[in-house]
Amino acid sequence: MRIISVLIFVFITLGGCQQPDTKDVQNIYENSYIKVVIDEIVEVENGFFLTVTLESITEGGINKNDYAVAFPSQIILANGHEFYKINEEQKTEFVNDEKVMIREFYLSESENQKLAGFLSFSLYVKPTFNKKLVTFEIDGNRNNVMSDGIILTNIDLKDNYLRLNLNDVHPTKGMGVTIELEGERIYPVVSRTEQNLNTMKGEFEFAQPLPETILLMISRANLSETIWELPFTLEF
Repeated sequence: MRIISVLIFVFITLGGCQQPDTKDVQNIYENSYIKVVIDEIVEVENGFFLTVTLESITEGGINKNDYAVAFPSQIILANGHEFYKINEEQKTEFVNDEKVMIREFYLSESENQKLAGFLSFSLYVKPTFNKKLVTFEIDGNRNNVMSDGIILTNIDLKDNYLRLNLNDVHPTKGMGVTIELEGERIYPVVSRTEQNLNTMKGEFEFAQPLPETILLMISRANLSETIWELPFTLEF
């Protein structure tokens, strides 16, 4: 058994445009939620193990139910040789509270087939956050929090006002913001928001001064299926 070091080229392909000739050399994919790393390829007789790690980059860590990862059923080398995924279930290992390692095995139908040249494939990562009502305990010392796929940043509690920036895996259109004080749900008297598909910048004015710590409730009006496609090309 030998471990093959890999260089990872991440292709960003714009719809309707030709793929550029140049490649950016990277070993990670990263968005607002996770960092995905192709850790290693371990070659064995007539096949190889592919190991990937997912690491949370937000407060709150990661668990096995946060993301579903789909590996391709078939990987084809540039020379045309094919490898097939044979495990029905992924082998998942928790490295720590913020990192998950996933391993798949691929088998060649040809004897003594070795990895050489370029190997291209895509991973598909689906966030599985789907609560209609998401709650946060907010105070002046917390400025980057995440719960069920909603990330809050630039949180400002002052007098009657709550200001924040929000990012969600689901569309933010129609999203509602309320707080709970002494068991009572309180609605803002004035809401000022700037929204894009998955982001919102908001200022919410309430009828009374806000305490230093509040229970914030965010209601989603729309739940949609989000799948991130992560294309990789590995050179051996």
